[in-house]
Amino acid sequence: MTRNLSLLILIVLVALFCVMPAVLAQTQCPSTCSCMLPSDAKKMGYTLCGGKQILCGYDKAQNPLYCYQKPVTTATTKPTPTPTVVVTAAPVQCPSGCSCMDSDTAKQSAYLLCGGKQILCGYDKAQNPLYCYQKPVTTSPIQEVPRATIIPSVTMAPQPVYTIERTAMRTVATPTPTLPMAAVTARFCTISGNIYRFYHNPESLKIQLTNLDTGGVTLTSVTPVFSGDLVSHYSYAAMANCDGNYQIEPIYQPYSDVCPWTGSFSGENVVHMTGDSVTGQDFTYLPDDANIPEVSINPNPATPGINEDVRIYIDARDDVSITYMAARYDLIYSDGTRRSIDWIELTPMLGYAYHAGDRPPWTSHFDITDDNLVRAEITARVCDGGGNERSAFETVVWPTCRWCGDHVIPLQVNGNPAQKIDVIFVPDTSYGGDLDAFVEDIWDVIENGYYQNDAFSGNRGKFNFYYLDDEADVTAYPACGFTPPLGGCGDFQDATTFADSIAVLHTDNLRDWSGTKCGRSLFCSEPTSYRTFVHESGHALFGLKDEYCCDSHYSQNDPNPNIWVNETACRDDAVAEGWDPDDCDPFCTAGSGNCGSGFWKIDPDRCVMRCSQNCGDNCCLACGGADAMCQYEPACARRVNAVLSLFS
Repeated sequence: MTRNLSLLILIVLVALFCVMPAVLAQTQCPSTCSCMLPSDAKKMGYTLCGGKQILCGYDKAQNPLYCYQKPVTTATTKPTPTPTVVVTAAPVQCPSGCSCMDSDTAKQSAYLLCGGKQILCGYDKAQNPLYCYQKPVTTSPIQEVPRATIIPSVTMAPQPVYTIERTAMRTVATPTPTLPMAAVTARFCTISGNIYRFYHNPESLKIQLTNLDTGGVTLTSVTPVFSGDLVSHYSYAAMANCDGNYQIEPIYQPYSDVCPWTGSFSGENVVHMTGDSVTGQDFTYLPDDANIPEVSINPNPATPGINEDVRIYIDARDDVSITYMAARYDLIYSDGTRRSIDWIELTPMLGYAYHAGDRPPWTSHFDITDDNLVRAEITARVCDGGGNERSAFETVVWPTCRWCGDHVIPLQVNGNPAQKIDVIFVPDTSYGGDLDAFVEDIWDVIENGYYQNDAFSGNRGKFNFYYLDDEADVTAYPACGFTPPLGGCGDFQDATTFADSIAVLHTDNLRDWSGTKCGRSLFCSEPTSYRTFVHESGHALFGLKDEYCCDSHYSQNDPNPNIWVNETACRDDAVAEGWDPDDCDPFCTAGSGNCGSGFWKIDPDRCVMRCSQNCGDNCCLACGGADAMCQYEPACARRVNAVLSLFS
């Protein structure tokens, strides 16, 4: 029994002896060194014991521990803003197949520590330690992951932005029987902050990050931070080595069509990284010149005649000087074509003050000499010495219209009348011959009537607007009286042959209407009754029917009707269009007023063909208030869009 027990113990000892070589040899540290994790040694500033990587054990998570010693230091100076220490360990010559280099160069080349050991082989001019590295020999990578992209440690030419993309990398080196495997991982942090009171184009601002250890430079863009719809300030976040030393500088970066601003930034611009990202590196812009210039565009003559040349003066005023002046413009011709002239740089010259005590303007000019022009849209831009800029816009209008004749004056021509919807405005006798007031009212009703309605505003280029130089006389609905201008229907028809609609504006308070007079589709409205103006235009321009009861003229206006003669027709059309057939409404009931056997609609009551200017509180509320503009709702919009699709 004793013999068998002894034999069993012997077998166990032999088995243990065979297993032992699979465990890496562990050594007790010398008396002057301590066994610890590399991360703890780095925090304490310790170095490898004797410059060698001596394995001395493992922690609970089986992370290797190595022998480290407290560095012996001598005072020295490095080219960084803070003092550092130099470790005086004895360097050795690298083994064959290994090279002596700094850690940054090794990282860029993806080299590994020679033999898995950190072997000190020398120091560079700044007394930074150099170690032995070898080109990695890899077999069967665990996972193919892109290597971290590192910005080279050289000064780079300015670019719109430099970035460092970071992805973890794992490479398995060929193991040796006695050493642990080594891995290389690039680790980066960020330096972030805000830029306040910077009011120039942000494309011209970059954050320059200089690595004070290597001299490497990166440029980072800024991002707007909004407060509501407005930009409050800008932010940035730059990639950085977690233990590096950096200088941060907001700088001007040339950008197309941006004035070269000059100024400085207040804020702390040196950062010493200590292993974590740094926030709160904020800067405030301090302009060299806070005064913004003034600029104006002055055409001469201001109201040119047909085919008359125009000189465009650009005048700018500044407390010091104007260093840059440019203009661009679009020319619109009577046939609707356009020609764009891109930015042309002008030479600003100091002019003369118009009044005593005024600053003299810096001025320049150019000429527009093309014929058959309808309109020129001009933009000017100036910069002062501090990089402050200001722009201005002006429109010059030529009264050009080959088809207008002697009595029709163009207001806004977007093209050939065969391809546009032509509306001719005619003054009522209530204007008493005041054509200036009449023209002002035309522009007002176009802007606050037509252009507040989606159908007109979204199709501005499909309309030509004109006015007639003689007055008509209209009376209220239902009489709908019309006395034509120019002495009678014959001359009126001859003058308006190209018109799609005639809009008579009057200042009297009367019920408006739409109909056919002297062979022309015509309607009338007060210029300040914007909803009524759009409502009556729905009749005259698009053939829409009224959607209120009960004293209009009702019929199903095929094709694309907006009212129907019975419920079946309404519901069938609704199903075909994808509308809800249950929205069909007998708004004009049989036997009521002019409703005959009755009519149905599907548009809600807020439709502009239901809502005129004086349609009552319910209608006003449905449209958004007494002064709100109503829109063409689905059935009306279908017909309006069908008509608009015929024009370009």
